[in-house]
Amino acid sequence: MFSGSVKVNGVISTLGPSGTDSAHEARKHCSNVELFPSFSAAAAHAVETGGHALVPAGYLDFQNGELADSWVDLHFRLLGRMRIVDVWESPTKEMCLAINSERVQDRESIRSIALHPATAVFARQIPADAEITYFSSKPLAVGAAESGQVDACIGSVDVVAESSLTPVDFFHPTMVWALYESVQASPG
Repeated sequence: MFSGSVKVNGVISTLGPSGTDSAHEARKHCSNVELFPSFSAAAAHAVETGGHALVPAGYLDFQNGELADSWVDLHFRLLGRMRIVDVWESPTKEMCLAINSERVQDRESIRSIALHPATAVFARQIPADAEITYFSSKPLAVGAAESGQVDACIGSVDVVAESSLTPVDFFHPTMVWALYESVQASPG
């Protein structure tokens, strides 16, 4: 236990859309992955179906600029309904700061940025007065930058590569993952 080597027969529920680190990591452990708009929805589905949910320890959810949810909040809400069956550290997909070249020419020109709250540390490396807009996943942040809602984003390199954005800086972090199993699926 607690090695990241668990292979799941059944379904792992986690955060979507396609392109999230959560979806990428879940597919390493199960061929049947279902994606949800939030970790709460993914966990609720796993509880209802007697399945599994994959949640990163770095999970943060901001609503209207305020912290609305986190891994620890979700973990405590799941007590008695789900239990952790494995925990491990694994590299995330490579990330980058990417700019919309139609709005700005370089990182010093960035005045607005889209990102997932867990990647805010990387945004602190750009001008301090940049307005931050939080999204529930990095693919959604990439979409906001590509559509011109903001000047830049923090996104996964593979997702940015499919967009019209220009990467200007790269990051190679790791994440700690918690694999939950519905208590109703557990023995005993």
